[in-house]
Amino acid sequence: MPESIAESIKRDNDPSHGEYGKSQIVHSSYVRVFVVNAYKERREKYLENDRYELFPAVWWEDVTEEQVERYHFRHNANMDYRKKVVACSLSHKNLLLKIIKEDLKNIIIMEDDALIEDWMELELLKKEGLTDFCYVGGQINAPFMKDFKTFPDIKESIQDNFSKGVNHIDPKEFRIGQTCGYFIPNADVAQKLLSNIPTCTKEKAIDTEYIKLQQKKYIDLFYYPAIVKLYIPDAKKGFTYSTYKLLDDQSLY
Repeated sequence: MPESIAESIKRDNDPSHGEYGKSQIVHSSYVRVFVVNAYKERREKYLENDRYELFPAVWWEDVTEEQVERYHFRHNANMDYRKKVVACSLSHKNLLLKIIKEDLKNIIIMEDDALIEDWMELELLKKEGLTDFCYVGGQINAPFMKDFKTFPDIKESIQDNFSKGVNHIDPKEFRIGQTCGYFIPNADVAQKLLSNIPTCTKEKAIDTEYIKLQQKKYIDLFYYPAIVKLYIPDAKKGFTYSTYKLLDDQSLY
């Protein structure tokens, strides 16, 4: 049986196996950055900077139909898409479990189609003294899907009200989608997320679950401008590209 991406990452993470192992240095600095790495071909861009710590994603082909049945999808979603959504959700939850189990503090979770361009921004994030979940990347959109087409007409006026640093999400005006980058300060916050998912009877995509938590004010903060930005060459290949209409690196959300 061919080696899965998760197995490949686990093997390569062994310091005795090539360049990948050499890059995995645990930093004592304030913020640790974990990349949920699902695709082997996306890995190389992180290896030149040992601040990135790669975390093996659940490979979508390893997701069972029984796991898929626990999630809610539109009736016309094909099985491959469903498995990819579930794999993404499980990967994020696995990393949250790692934070809880190892009592990790001050963690950025990001996906493997994104990058941090200005590492000095992490020092500014440090000064905020955050004690709760905070987006450090993503995409703002209308609170309801029926308004997605007209939201670009007012998006800039909403962005004009953002200040540099930590801002509050106003669920009546906008929501933040995607899980390309967010900050978890401690195990308690990670546990609070997991304890409140799913928000309905059946679970939804992880970014949708987080949107539901925004509506309940369990998730309230975002850092502006974005610290984690999309790496467009990889983002365009993502399975949700057509849904989100990714036109730029979302540095301004």
